[in-house]
Amino acid sequence: MGKIQMKQIAGMNLHYLNFPFEYFLDSMRSLEIQNIELWGGSPHLFSEDITFKEVGQIRNSIEQRNLKVVCYTPEQCMYPYNLAAKEPIIWRRSLSYFMKNIEIATALGTNRMLITSGKGYYNEPFEEAWKRSKESLSILAEKAEQSGVCLLLEPLQPFESNLVTNVNQVKQMLLGINSPFLKGNVDTVAMAVAGNTLEDYFNVLGSDLIHIHLIDGNSSGHLAWGDGSLPLSHYIEAMEYFDYEGYLTLEIVNPRYYFEPEEALKKSLVEINKIILLNNKIR
Repeated sequence: MGKIQMKQIAGMNLHYLNFPFEYFLDSMRSLEIQNIELWGGSPHLFSEDITFKEVGQIRNSIEQRNLKVVCYTPEQCMYPYNLAAKEPIIWRRSLSYFMKNIEIATALGTNRMLITSGKGYYNEPFEEAWKRSKESLSILAEKAEQSGVCLLLEPLQPFESNLVTNVNQVKQMLLGINSPFLKGNVDTVAMAVAGNTLEDYFNVLGSDLIHIHLIDGNSSGHLAWGDGSLPLSHYIEAMEYFDYEGYLTLEIVNPRYYFEPEEALKKSLVEINKIILLNNKIR
């Protein structure tokens, strides 16, 4: 049985969007977080507005602070991109968007990029939208393989998507595409909303589960730890039982944290460290 360690934690810049990117990086240093999952959105890094020279400058800013980008997550829920779009113009634009973002992931020095299934119209046959999503993900998996980037497929909540929203659908999509460059990611909020458990993810996905978004909620919410009701202690026990050695991103999204983002992250770190120390004392 492995031990979860604080060095597996990754901070994320999404709830720092009202502050300059350098403020976020300095905050990570202040909180002694070594890893970051970089959200690719405006104003920090939006692929449609940025040049690769500027991406290089961002990478330098990160490396100068001895931080490591463990995953790149281009925005795909709030912006007009949809890998399962029925309209050809939206579908082509979405593919182009993610193609460029795979190249940005490489330029940032990371070999992982988060991706989601997109969504179909809620009054069309599920199978039609699923087919479009699968085709898109297959194309992107080929591009990812050429670039040496592994795509992490994350299930969403039902209000965000009507395609991949639970562990069995993640498994179905991975099997359907069958690429070593498409693996699984779990978000504890989407997981709880779907009625799944971390044990479900480890049992169903096995070694294909390589990244986790560890956040609190009620069940929804993407809250700082301690502000929701999800069972953090149980999650850590499950990860240790299954010898999980990957990263744990604190993807805090709720607008309540936009004014003091560092405090939300600090609160989460305190709660997680408290559980880890307690578990070590019990052993």
